[in-house]
Amino acid sequence: MALLQIDATSEVLTGLSEVEELYVVKPSLESLGADRYRVGGYAAESVIPDLEARGCVVTVMMSTDAIERFNRQVEDSIAPSSPDV
Repeated sequence: MALLQIDATSEVLTGLSEVEELYVVKPSLESLGADRYRVGGYAAESVIPDLEARGCVVTVMMSTDAIERFNRQVEDSIAPSSPDV
């Protein structure tokens, strides 16, 4: 899953609950003025065309690959693999 930034009107944002495989981080919601809002979310990059077709402006903040690399780095720093383990 990629980390997304989604900009849209309130009407469009309300309909995002219909998008399967999209997890919207509701506490991240911020007003941009003129009935435009920005919210963060997680979804596969394959969902982006559907979001754009609904009128969203989508920015990929971290790709799926980047998130996986980050998670591996965190894992390695917390519990580095060792030949003794």
